[in-house]
Amino acid sequence: MNLPDLRLALTWARTGVDPAVLAESGASMADLDSFQHFNYTVGIRAGRWLALALMGFNLLFWPTDAWLLDLPGVQPALWQGRALATLFGVAMVAASYVPPRFVPSVAWTGAVGVCAIVALTLGRIGGPGTAWFHFIYPFLFVGLIAWQFPLQRVWSTVVLACAVLVAYFAPNPQHLHDPMAGSSVAHLGFIVMLSIGIGLFLDRSRLRLFLFGLQQARRSDDLAARVAEQTAEIQALLHHVESAREEERAFIARELHDEMGQVFTGMRLMLKVARTRLETTPGPLAEELGQIAEMLSHGSTTLRELLTRLRPRVLDDLGLGAAAEWLVRRTDQLPGLRCTLHVEGDQRLEALPTEVATVAFRVLQEALTNVVRHAGATEAVVTLRLDPAALVLIVQDDGAGFEPSAARPPGGGMGLPGMRERARAVGGDLTLRSTRGEGTRLRLSLPLREEVRA
Repeated sequence: MNLPDLRLALTWARTGVDPAVLAESGASMADLDSFQHFNYTVGIRAGRWLALALMGFNLLFWPTDAWLLDLPGVQPALWQGRALATLFGVAMVAASYVPPRFVPSVAWTGAVGVCAIVALTLGRIGGPGTAWFHFIYPFLFVGLIAWQFPLQRVWSTVVLACAVLVAYFAPNPQHLHDPMAGSSVAHLGFIVMLSIGIGLFLDRSRLRLFLFGLQQARRSDDLAARVAEQTAEIQALLHHVESAREEERAFIARELHDEMGQVFTGMRLMLKVARTRLETTPGPLAEELGQIAEMLSHGSTTLRELLTRLRPRVLDDLGLGAAAEWLVRRTDQLPGLRCTLHVEGDQRLEALPTEVATVAFRVLQEALTNVVRHAGATEAVVTLRLDPAALVLIVQDDGAGFEPSAARPPGGGMGLPGMRERARAVGGDLTLRSTRGEGTRLRLSLPLREEVRA
């Protein structure tokens, strides 16, 4: 055994804490304190029940001594021993309700007292050469009811064995000359070692089970919290999807009514004017036809912008790189905001799957919309690159920032839950780092198929 292993063994012997168990369970000192409190509570309860059980069996079998153990000299010793054990048990149960700092002393007094009373009684009945001596062995396991430090386990069991030997041989020194005294004491030593070994195994198992149970409870709590958080996000997202759908429908209806309706109404009036003029005053209609052409051009532009808002053709025709450049250029044209784009691996962006390109574009669109509307930023930097196994999009601004724990950034919008759901739909991941007054950094990572990685 090398020096580090020796130190670990000494630490375990002194504290009862196995470093391997601590490493596996991720326990802290507070967890060990919780275990000590748990063990203390369980030990008190188990000690009381053990005392009551021993008194119950003692009283239950007391009446049977007269006809089961009708041997010379046995009845008086058993009667006195049972009476003493019963009184002692009552005293120990009552003493277990003392202030907590005295409870360990009461527990050890009870354990030593029970072993001594049993040994004293059995010593009066027969010597080591009889079977009576061997009835002492079960009482050496009384310390197993509670967890102990390894060194404490060793010396406490040895103390119980010494109490047994003193109570057995001191009042009856003639037993020392019994031919079986040596072998009986040696067998008692074996029982002591067995009790210590079982106790050390149980103590380690108790600590291990408690710490891993605590770990599982925390994982369950974390999982429940994550499920609740995800459920809340999904509910908020569903609400947003419905709201966004209605808003988009209302926007389309409003745009068609206000813009296209006005254009068509103007065209209808100009055609009516042109027809009337042609009927009353035949001649050139260049001015009216020019106005109609201008209205048609305006209507075409409005319709094209509306279709671009729904889905820009540049994304389908030229790919994500060109679409991102178009979106960044439009954002950069806004007053008071400088927006730049850095693209790495542009030669492969056109080969991206449609669903990946669409998710990346929509997240970029929402992120830049939030920068424009809510961040109060003067500069935004968009980075788009292809890693070996993923498409990475980063949007960094120098705006006011916000609390990432909020379900949505200030002002509403699709918000973080919506963008995350888009990413999860294609197996991606979205992270957000933001500090008030220091801007926001959004990072989107979308996995790529094998043919795209090549």
